[in-house]
Amino acid sequence: MALEGSLALPIFLFFMMTVLLSLEAVRFQCNMQEALFLSGNNSAFMGYQVKYAKEERAEVGGAIKEYLGNQIFPYLCVAGGEDGVILQDLSDINKSGFIEITAEYRLKPFIGWLPIEEITIKDRFFSHAWVGYTKAGMENGGKQEIYVYVTKTGERYHMSYDCAYLRVKIQSVDNKKVSSLRNASGGKYYACQRCKPKGSSMVYITAEGNSYHGQADCSSLKRTIYMIPISETKGYGACSKCAR
Repeated sequence: MALEGSLALPIFLFFMMTVLLSLEAVRFQCNMQEALFLSGNNSAFMGYQVKYAKEERAEVGGAIKEYLGNQIFPYLCVAGGEDGVILQDLSDINKSGFIEITAEYRLKPFIGWLPIEEITIKDRFFSHAWVGYTKAGMENGGKQEIYVYVTKTGERYHMSYDCAYLRVKIQSVDNKKVSSLRNASGGKYYACQRCKPKGSSMVYITAEGNSYHGQADCSSLKRTIYMIPISETKGYGACSKCAR
């Protein structure tokens, strides 16, 4: 019993320390990912100045190790401590605009002389610098595709999303006066065949339409807009307002 008792306590302590070191490994990896994100995000914000203003890019390795150094026991579970962390900056802001930073390190076991292999971890940050939009297709001699707007039941395509035929402005008027009103083309308003505004004291009209409606949410007043390439507009005519 004395022998079993003398072995039980060390084994229990070894088990608990192994669990605590595993939690410490998770904490260190979270700190490393946070350091990579902060350093990479700062490089993304400064990408415009680096590419176009020819400013010097801040060294990311120092920023990452400075962040880790401010943590409590930052390299407790890392083999080799601070020197065991290998950082690589593979960014290419001037050409591709991509930012890539990697960190590789090994997690050591609680007792070094035990036949337990170290675990290699590799964290990576990948993003695109804020260098603006580049018309790669035009620079390579390609053709730029033009996109237009169509509706579900319409027969015209529109060059502008804010076209008056798409952005319907609804106006409420007295039903007794609608017969004397005219639309933008000089035409009269007729009762909508969908909502059939009979007995309504107020009706709803649009400047470009030719019907008056008893409900502001009538399906005839709604526009379901789709954006498609102009090469796929076969069967559609050009809008007389925005696509002349």
